[in-house]
Amino acid sequence: MLYPEFINKVITQYISNALNLDFFSGYRDIFNARLDTFISQTKQYLVSALLGEIGNNAFDHNYTFQSGMPKGVFFDYMTFAETAILADYGRGIYTTLLKVRPDIQTDVEALRIALTEMISGRSPEQRGNGLKFVRKAVIEHDWHLYIHSGTAAAFIENKDMKFVSCQKSISGCLAILNWGKE
Repeated sequence: MLYPEFINKVITQYISNALNLDFFSGYRDIFNARLDTFISQTKQYLVSALLGEIGNNAFDHNYTFQSGMPKGVFFDYMTFAETAILADYGRGIYTTLLKVRPDIQTDVEALRIALTEMISGRSPEQRGNGLKFVRKAVIEHDWHLYIHSGTAAAFIENKDMKFVSCQKSISGCLAILNWGKE
């Protein structure tokens, strides 16, 4: 389970270590090489597919980044057991989806749509299955997922999904995936 204290600890560590070159991948091929290392070390093939879907979104959907922050993705699977953290300083889910769904009003609505509806921020390309695949696998395997973008967060745990509005706003997207049973 991803307890609030743990999530806050991760957010604090992420903010202070975001550009640590041991974890930051400025290019897709560096991220994919780190993902290959994860696979060879853990043999967690399905988990690596989920991490790939989330992490590659940093490169697929971000054309602008928070001022002073580089393009890329933070990827740490070594600090916490059976847990991976992925984050970027990109546009965020709301801004990405607003281009193709101008009726979206809030970060929470955007995050719900991203996780439940067939939609792509790269319209007219026929894409948009990635986060639905992640959601389905996490629920089926009774894993835990936390995604925070803007002022919205989604929790998937105990085979249930809920969306909340947060006081803390995150530029881009932060995801915490735990594939352990506790």
